Amino acid sequence: MKILIISQNTFPVQGPRAFRTQELSEELVRQGHDVTLYTVHGDMDYSEYETQTGVKMRDIHPRLPISANDGKNRYTLWSRFLYHFLHSRLLYPEIELYFKVDSILQKEKDVNLLITIAWPHSIHAGAARSKRKHPQSFPKTWIADCGDPFFLNPFLECPEYFERFERDWCSKADYITIPIEAGKDGYFPEYQNKICIIPQGFNFNNTPIAEYKQNDIPTFGYAGSIYGKRDPKDFILYLSKVRTPFKFYLFTQSAANDKYRQLLGERLINVVGKTRAECIYELSKMDFLINFMNPKSIQSPSKLIDYAIAGRPAIDIDIPFSDSKVFEQFLQGEYSAQHRIDNIDDYRIENVAKQFVGLVNKESE
Repeated sequence: MKILIISQNTFPVQGPRAFRTQELSEELVRQGHDVTLYTVHGDMDYSEYETQTGVKMRDIHPRLPISANDGKNRYTLWSRFLYHFLHSRLLYPEIELYFKVDSILQKEKDVNLLITIAWPHSIHAGAARSKRKHPQSFPKTWIADCGDPFFLNPFLECPEYFERFERDWCSKADYITIPIEAGKDGYFPEYQNKICIIPQGFNFNNTPIAEYKQNDIPTFGYAGSIYGKRDPKDFILYLSKVRTPFKFYLFTQSAANDKYRQLLGERLINVVGKTRAECIYELSKMDFLINFMNPKSIQSPSKLIDYAIAGRPAIDIDIPFSDSKVFEQFLQGEYSAQHRIDNIDDYRIENVAKQFVGLVNKESE
């Protein structure tokens, strides 16, 4: 089957959508499909990667300073100014991808399956625009994959005119794939019949795990972003008053708040820049893991899958933090209230990729 995937980022970018793109494209090739992947390369050379994986890598070549796979900062003082004033109003600079998708689809002929991956949702909107302009040459099946909702996302404040763009791509996509059932509430009711639940998938064979040994003092960790509505300031303040010795490992892509380090001192170990696989290996050495809860149930952090692979119990921490009873039990080694993920095999990339292919087979029935 000829498969075309369009996404903003992939390997070596560290993030849920980049992981989704990389794992899915590589596994689809392993399962015998012809896969072409368009992302924003920057200065990355994918010659060796193509040889190793069989994925045909193509560059979207945007002109605006969109986040590229090489991780370089391309924002000038002027583009930062434009971002500040135009991102919330026009999705600058990601709006450029809206205009790029049609030219990509005109190059790639006889595609059986198109998978567009958001964030950003301008990729979905661009595919809808292309389908409207060239319905005869458009791929036979289109799956719009979404990690998070857009217009009805409680984390975002979208201008009302973005509703038209979301309704456009929702109406034209054959399927909308999201990672969790609760996420359906983040989409307009009239399109929820198109939604299929396909969780985040990973290649478990590429994720080494340490042999766990109980630490001398309670040691726990968190891996992921800290921002806005997922800011653990109340939890950090609580930890600063805990008399029990502990070590808190914070795995992030940028340095933690200076105030947090001042409050916890040597008890906070901030580890910056580790890859996903490296983080999971380190997390597997922890006594337990921290999951900062999203305030709304329509989103679930993909790190929970990483935690399950690491094999250590995880505790849900509400934002803002108020109830310390369960956390105190964890400090004492009592993990009965841990967050449980059932059916871990559902997250194996082999099974996830088959679900995507299954939607194409469903279309032909």
